Amino acid sequence: MRVLPHKTVPAIPMPLPKPRGGLLGGFRSRLMLSLSAVVVLTALLVGGLGFVRFQDTLGREARQDLESVTNAVEQALIITPEQALLDPSRLPRLAELGNSRFRVLRAEQVFLEIGGRFPTEAAGWLKTERLLEQGFVLQAALETRSQNEALQAFWRTELLALPLSLLLALVAAYLLFGYLMRPVRHLTEAAHAIAQQRFPKPVPVPPGQDELSDLAKSFNRMTQAVEGFLERERNFARYTSHELRTPLATLRVQIEALEQGLLSPEESLPPIKASLERLERLLAGLLALTRSPQRDPQPVEVGLTLRSVVENFNPEERSRITLEGDLEARVLGYEELLQQALGNLVGNALKFSPEPVQIEVRQEAMIHIHILDRGPGVREEDLPRLGNPFLRLQPRVEGMGLGLALVRHIAILLGGRLEFRNRAGGGLEAILSLPRFEVKRA
Repeated sequence: MRVLPHKTVPAIPMPLPKPRGGLLGGFRSRLMLSLSAVVVLTALLVGGLGFVRFQDTLGREARQDLESVTNAVEQALIITPEQALLDPSRLPRLAELGNSRFRVLRAEQVFLEIGGRFPTEAAGWLKTERLLEQGFVLQAALETRSQNEALQAFWRTELLALPLSLLLALVAAYLLFGYLMRPVRHLTEAAHAIAQQRFPKPVPVPPGQDELSDLAKSFNRMTQAVEGFLERERNFARYTSHELRTPLATLRVQIEALEQGLLSPEESLPPIKASLERLERLLAGLLALTRSPQRDPQPVEVGLTLRSVVENFNPEERSRITLEGDLEARVLGYEELLQQALGNLVGNALKFSPEPVQIEVRQEAMIHIHILDRGPGVREEDLPRLGNPFLRLQPRVEGMGLGLALVRHIAILLGGRLEFRNRAGGGLEAILSLPRFEVKRA
């Protein structure tokens, strides 16, 4: 009879459709159009406000000039009941009146014109009038052509500056967009790779403590969690298909022999029960090997955990265990997982060593827990293999080869490592190194 091995059908990765217009192309176009509209509206608003302010300034200066020259002309007039005359000696700065026109009239009759013919049209002139003695009226007009030309020059400058400002703004926005969107592009490419079950390297974290850096850090943590989950799932399927074949084959043989009457129930039930117990232990170990904690790590005192582990052994075994070192040291992790790891290491040392087992805790950059025995040790070429699932260097010793694999899994899960080395004079030293708990000072 042949037992068919369990096969795991891999999931077929479904590639995600890429957005139209290239990676982030649509968003880039919308951003550029939006920025262009903002720049144009801002330039028009600033130009309009500047034009209004400039126009107001020119108008105020023109009114002040008209008021000044009107005062000078009024002081130079000689008014009599019959006529109005101009005294040139009282008006020394006639050159300043070049763009001004004046006339004196009474009852629609013009008595005097100064600076040329007085304009009758309103366009292009700023006008005012004053009531003089004897019923005379002084009318003044200031030509505003220079002010109009200045306003037109202002608008031409604004219109020339608008496309240049828009171009500079778009170039700056393009460069800034590339700088800001580079992390998003990395995240998008990494997400496509994960969707195809290809786990990329961690995405670069932008400098600073802003939303983009937080997003990159969170994405890297999520990627590690998903990769770990899939790796545990693959390990579980691989380990299960590897180890369940023997007990299942034994069960099938015993049951078929019982059905065919080749064995009596008294002969079949003990091996069936033993196979079921082995299956139960095997599944419990596999589940522990693939399980991850569901809460945040907490500070754990190593000494208390070690004493709790020692209490689980029988009196004869406890008498062979010694504890020393920095037992008050604390690690950051999970107490139940640390108990399981230390229990496996100490139990393994007791199994192979008839002499006392020494446990020493050393507190350095990390917390190092040394478990030392005087057993037969391990060949140097086999040391790197210790901790591999289902490794049994001594098949005659009871076990399934999952104990040290579980310890290594817990060490990696807690951010630490598991090492082995042979001792001088015989024996093995296992070193479980874990991150120490640091108290943050305010």
